[in-house]
Formats: sequence, C-alpha cells, structure tokens
Amino acid sequence: MILVLIFVGVALATAGLLSLLDVQFNVSKVTAVAAFVGGMIMVVGAEAGLIGSSSSFFKAQQIQTSACELDGESSYPDNRRVDPDHLIRKYILGCMAHAGYAWTSAHEHCKEAPLATNPLCYLPTGLFDRAVTRVQVAFE
Repeated sequence: MILVLIFVGVALATAGLLSLLDVQFNVSKVTAVAAFVGGMIMVVGAEAGLIGSSSSFFKAQQIQTSACELDGESSYPDNRRVDPDHLIRKYILGCMAHAGYAWTSAHEHCKEAPLATNPLCYLPTGLFDRAVTRVQVAFE
C-alpha cells in the first residue's frame, strides 16, 4: 500500500512539475500546482509512515530500556531482589538519560507502573524522535 501511495504521489508531482514547465498535462497552473503539492504530500506521508514503522523510535527505545536493565542488574547483582538504595533504578535512569531519553510519567501505562524498566515512561530528547514516538505510543 505504501509503495502504491509513493508511486501515485511521484506521478502526480511529476505531472504537476511538467505542467509548470509548460509541458501541458493539466489544464491550468492552479491544477498543476495542486497536483505537484498533492503528490509531494503523498510521497512525504508515505515515507514518514515507512520510517515510523521501522526499528527506529519506540522499538529502539524498548531495546535500549532492556539493555540498560541488563547493564544495571549486571552491575549490581546482589541488589536484584532487594534494592533498598534503588541502585539499579538509578543506574537504568542514568543509562537511559545518557542514551538520549528523558523520564516522563505522561503516558497512562507509566502512571499505572512507574518503573525504570517500563519503556513507556521515557521519551526521546530529540524533537522529531519525540513527535514520532508520541504518535507510536498513543495507541499502546
């Protein structure tokens, strides 16, 4: 489906651009501009959907959370069952911060389980990554 959307978008954008260059596929300049803009919106939207479904963003956040948990438990093996000083939690929070994730309890599942090992309790610090991750976790 995404490939069809990209194909149609490229065709529309090409027809619009050629019409603007006086190779008449469209009747007027308004329809040429509309075809070009509509085609570009389709291509950009499809590419954003393709990138958003990749192993970037929230999937990478889940992987990083697991890696930080493993590192934390390996660093403090005696504190796995009882950790009165919360050393493992502090380690995981620091590890995630170092990896570029900020702690947040905005997601409802984080409010239910505010654990350092809950990937829904973090958001990337980068603006674009944060926006895509928010969209991805909105339906979790």
